[in-house]
Amino acid sequence: MKSFVIFQVMDQLFGIDIENVKRILPSPVLTAMPDEGPHVEGMFQYEDEVIKVLSFRKVIDKISYVEQLQELFPKLVADHKAWLDALVQSVEKNVPFEKSTDPHSCHLGKWISSFHPEDEAVINVMKHLDFHHQRLHRSAVDVLEYKNEDLLKAKQWIDDNVNEIYAKTLEYISDISDMSDKVASTMQRCLILLDKNKSSFGVNIDKVEDIVHIEENELHLVKDTQHMGTFMDVAAVLEHNGKLITIVKDISINQRSA
Repeated sequence: MKSFVIFQVMDQLFGIDIENVKRILPSPVLTAMPDEGPHVEGMFQYEDEVIKVLSFRKVIDKISYVEQLQELFPKLVADHKAWLDALVQSVEKNVPFEKSTDPHSCHLGKWISSFHPEDEAVINVMKHLDFHHQRLHRSAVDVLEYKNEDLLKAKQWIDDNVNEIYAKTLEYISDISDMSDKVASTMQRCLILLDKNKSSFGVNIDKVEDIVHIEENELHLVKDTQHMGTFMDVAAVLEHNGKLITIVKDISINQRSA
C-alpha cells in the first residue's frame, strides 16, 4: 500500500509520496532571493532552519500564481467595461440588454466565490469588492425597470448611480490587483519536503486535493526517467476516481545537469 498527497497546479493534478512530505502549511511570507532562479520564490524560517521555497508552477515551466493574477485583473476590468457599455447601449438605443444581472455568474463573481483569503488586509478589500460588485450587477435591474417606463429616467439612473458604483468596483479591483503577492500567498499551500540529503525545502502549490491510499499495482510506472521541466522527474501515472494524476519522483532545487 502506498500513500500520496494529491495536489492541483493550474488544471493539472500531481501526487507525491506522503513519506517525503513533512508538513502542509499555508503559503508563508517569504524573503526574496533575487540571486536565485525564477523557480525559487524566496525563503523563510521553518523550525530551526532557513529553507528555500520553490514555485511548483515554475518548476513545470508555467506562469506563477502572481503572474496569472496580473493577467486576470485587467480582463475583469475589461469585462465590466463591456458590461456597462452594453447597459448604456441598451438604454440609448432601446435594445435588449444581453449581459447578466446576476453578480455570481460573471468571471469576477465566480472568482470571488471561490476565493477564501486568510490575510486580514486582503479580506477587508475583498469584502468591499464583493459588496460593490453585487451592487453593480443589481443596479442593472433598476435601470431595466425604468427603461420599460421612461428611457430618460433610466439614463439618469445610470448617470447618477450606476457610474458611481462601477467606479467603486474598479477601484477595489485595482486595490486587490496591487495586493497580488498577498493574494497568491493566501490562496496557495506550501508542501515542506525532504530532498535526497534529508534537508527540508518548500514547494508552493495551488491547493491540496486529497490524500489517497492505493495498491502499488495501480501505478502505471514509466519505463525510463521522465523529465518534466528542468527541476523534476516523473515516476508514474495514476488514474484515480476518473482523474489522471502525475506522480512526482523527485524535485530538485538546483537545475539538473545536461
